[in-house]
Amino acid sequence: MAAAKKKTGAKRGPKPGSKRTPKKTAAKKSTARKSTARKAKATAAEPIMTAGVVAAARKLDKAEADVVKAEAKLAAAAAKKMTARTKASSLKTPASKRQLDTAMGQEKSARDAVAAAKQAVKAAKFDQKVAEIEALSEEYKAKVDLRVAEQELDLTTKLEQDLAQALAKFEAQWRVNRKKKDVKKLKTFRAKEEAKIKANARKIKSKVKALEKKEANKQKPGPKKKRGPGRPPKKKA
Repeated sequence: MAAAKKKTGAKRGPKPGSKRTPKKTAAKKSTARKSTARKAKATAAEPIMTAGVVAAARKLDKAEADVVKAEAKLAAAAAKKMTARTKASSLKTPASKRQLDTAMGQEKSARDAVAAAKQAVKAAKFDQKVAEIEALSEEYKAKVDLRVAEQELDLTTKLEQDLAQALAKFEAQWRVNRKKKDVKKLKTFRAKEEAKIKANARKIKSKVKALEKKEANKQKPGPKKKRGPGRPPKKKA
């Protein structure tokens, strides 16, 4: 039996050269993941402190303090009732019975007060939850407003960039088109001016020819004039 036990113990023991480090590492990783998850959950559960949340928290604190006070009064009333019951059972007098009835009534009132205080705590917790949700909604709205403002700024910046690019592109195309039109206009203007120059040259040439012809006509000898009857010309001596 001892040998069997030793054999069984040998089977249950770790094998020589076996490595358990991966298991430990896996356990550490699992613990780290759980810790990270708990931290993330705790961070997500943190209420956003707004005026409504603070007021709801104060209301809840007061309601819980009222429960503590009411329970203390209930405990005192219960103790008083037990004392009155013991006294009534031993004395069995009308006075002791009246005291017991009074104590029981006081206990019932204290129990009702505890129930009302606990109900007030439930209502305060509900109000606190609503306040936290409303605060979260306000935070989301603020985040949305911020993102919209950032988007508007990005769009405005992009608008200016796109406008500058569009204006540059338009200006370049406009200059090309205008250059073509100006070249055509300049060509037409040159043709008109050259036509005017040619016309003036023709006029000047015509005038020069007319002057030359007139001058040539002056240089030609004209026909001799015949003398009429009269004194004969004087003879030279």
